[in-house]
Amino acid sequence: MTSNYAYTPSIWPSVFTLLLLIALVAYSCNRRSVPGATPFMVACLFAAAWAATSLMEVAAVDVQAKIFWFKFQRLFQIPLITATTCFVLEYAWPGRWLTRRNLILLSIPCLLGLILILTNNLHQLVWRGFEVDGKIFPIRGPVNWMYLGYTLGLTMLNLIVFIWLFVRSPQHRWPVVIMVSGMVAGRLLFLLQTAQIIQSELPPFVFEFLMYAIALFGFRILDPIPLARQTAIDQLPAGMLVLDPQGNIVSSNPAAQSILGLPAKRLLGRSIQDLLPACAGLVQDLQTGGASRVEISLGGRPDTRYYQVEASALNDWRGLAVGRLLMLRDVTGQKQAQAQLLEQQRALAMLQEREQLARELHDSTGQVLGYAGFQLEVVHDRVLDGQTALSAGKVEEVHTQLVEAGYQLTRLSNIVVEAHADLREYILNLRLAPSDQRPFFATLQHYLDGYSQNYGIQTELSARAGVEDEWMDAEVQMQLFR
Repeated sequence: MTSNYAYTPSIWPSVFTLLLLIALVAYSCNRRSVPGATPFMVACLFAAAWAATSLMEVAAVDVQAKIFWFKFQRLFQIPLITATTCFVLEYAWPGRWLTRRNLILLSIPCLLGLILILTNNLHQLVWRGFEVDGKIFPIRGPVNWMYLGYTLGLTMLNLIVFIWLFVRSPQHRWPVVIMVSGMVAGRLLFLLQTAQIIQSELPPFVFEFLMYAIALFGFRILDPIPLARQTAIDQLPAGMLVLDPQGNIVSSNPAAQSILGLPAKRLLGRSIQDLLPACAGLVQDLQTGGASRVEISLGGRPDTRYYQVEASALNDWRGLAVGRLLMLRDVTGQKQAQAQLLEQQRALAMLQEREQLARELHDSTGQVLGYAGFQLEVVHDRVLDGQTALSAGKVEEVHTQLVEAGYQLTRLSNIVVEAHADLREYILNLRLAPSDQRPFFATLQHYLDGYSQNYGIQTELSARAGVEDEWMDAEVQMQLFR
């Protein structure tokens, strides 16, 4: 039996093809849970069987052995094309097109072809005979031509599905282009070999599976990690915009589309400067490392939403910036909570201020009024003493008591004036507490104006440029204002 086979350099194309297919089988077998991996593994197994039988056909010396391996090789042709179609359908839309019913329908031609090939000697519907001229050239029967048309039909179906995927899914475009180019090259080589235009020992599907290998290892089409990343991006609550070096949008996630109120098709190619002018400064210098932030507002009152936009440079493997990534995070709830907290802090500060003023009124004004009452009693006593002296005819003593009463009244008048000024200042403090409607520096300026008016002292407020009211919380503002 071994004398019927001999080494020839022509076996190497089949050997290399077989090794490539074995590697693809192992790769896809480890990823069977990924949609499309199982039908791809089956297609690689059929292609590996074809490559092995092609190797045996090339190595065979005896004509009958060559014919045997040629027939055996054709057992895998329809199953290979069918498994490839199953892979394309499952890869394009997992679980949608490759249903159990469609799988059974696609299996029927494979089973019929297997039966017809095995029983060809009885009816010769597949091959009517063979011509040998260094290679085996079959004389095709009617069923063979029908299956050739069926093969081309499945190829057209695969092409239509790939075109649909190319249009619908931008992230799949490069893998689709690579796989379509391999499929077209493989079918073209098969047709040229069938028409005996070229004679080659290269298996016709080698280009197709070579392109599949490039798509597998270059774009990891059967790797769940890119799919998981895409799913995570689609489920992000934050909006994501990818910009090219010119600042045009090349990709967006559903959250960004919802925030901007535009579908993905209308966002594609739009300039970020036209869409979000406030973010134009974030993409001016792509070479700037790190991230930059800006806060923007979208929509009119009362439905205004606030977003924090963070821009990061996208660098390639050479470290050159090739675009920008913009993340839009909704901070409306955070700002509302901050405003509510600030209002609560201001209300608490005002309560504490009023409590402090009440203590001060008790400690200062209350004591002053108590002292004034004591002074009035002294004046009252002096008046009574004066009246007694007057009744007794003691004019000099009456004069002394009146002078003392006048002195006490003068002191009482000064005390009342000071108390009145203190009360006006307390009232001014209560009326001029910082609030949302009256910021800290505006309140302080108003207070100084009132102080100048009350006491006749010229005042001037001097604040360093760039100092804003928000740099300190409400409690600190109230304490400084005091």
